[in-house]
Amino acid sequence: MPQTRGTFSELHDNLDRAIFTLLGKEYRELNPIWRKYFTVKNSQKRSELVLTVTGMGDVPEKPEGQAYVTDIIQSGYSREFIHTEFGMMFEVTQTALEDDRYDVLSEYAKWLMFSARVVEEKRAALLFANGFTTENSPDGVSIFNAAHVLKGGGTARNQLTVASDLSWTSLQTALTDWQRETKFEAGQFMQPAEDLFLIVPPELEFTAHRIIASTGLPGSADNDVNAIKALRNITVVKNVYLTDTDAWFLLAKNKTHGFCSYTRTPISMEPAMTDPRTRNRLYPIRFRRSWGVKWWQNAFGTAGA
Repeated sequence: MPQTRGTFSELHDNLDRAIFTLLGKEYRELNPIWRKYFTVKNSQKRSELVLTVTGMGDVPEKPEGQAYVTDIIQSGYSREFIHTEFGMMFEVTQTALEDDRYDVLSEYAKWLMFSARVVEEKRAALLFANGFTTENSPDGVSIFNAAHVLKGGGTARNQLTVASDLSWTSLQTALTDWQRETKFEAGQFMQPAEDLFLIVPPELEFTAHRIIASTGLPGSADNDVNAIKALRNITVVKNVYLTDTDAWFLLAKNKTHGFCSYTRTPISMEPAMTDPRTRNRLYPIRFRRSWGVKWWQNAFGTAGA
């Protein structure tokens, strides 16, 4: 639908009123959130195929003079990142542009770019919002699951045994599980990262900060040290695009987790065009990107109680 004076009558140059644009100097758009903890790479292909490798088992004892036991490296799980194309166009009439007294329409690029960035945030947040149900890791189960099947045998989990709201106790349990359950596909313990992001919705931001920043044990009259603060380096990241107000997540700060995004075509404004019949001006924006998880290790989440 083209932007006309009728769809935004306040733009007429014969009206005397103030118009404030929220994306102007009075207010700036949100800083990127998802890029803080996603691994972002460029892609020159239609899609990207990622394959994990299953390492070898434990080296056994070898009696003197006996033959060596052999083992082989095997393929693990694969994941294809298929890039999604996004695009939208802003169409405005010549008359509306001429009568744009407050230069709102002339700043079309700012509004298109903002809309595109919001879409990126929402798509990235879906991996967490649906991470217990429809968003899968390469092993075929949900990203945050109690039964990740290891290629070398056995299972591991990256969620609490009992889903719990965020508290000092539940975070302590998650950090312990983080050590016990983070395993390579061959079954050996992985040394998980100890510098972590704690990703929460706005409803949990202050609870999270209180848990990890208190010098003493939060909510206790005892003079106990806050072991979480003393032993871990955790940074709270608030994400307004998380839809579940109870869910919370841990990711490795060094990005050894599997959350990844490929940029096939960055957000770009295409050259403006003119409709030959109406002379309306057309301003398109377009980008291609994919989001997904290459592996579940070094990520942990719970949907809350």
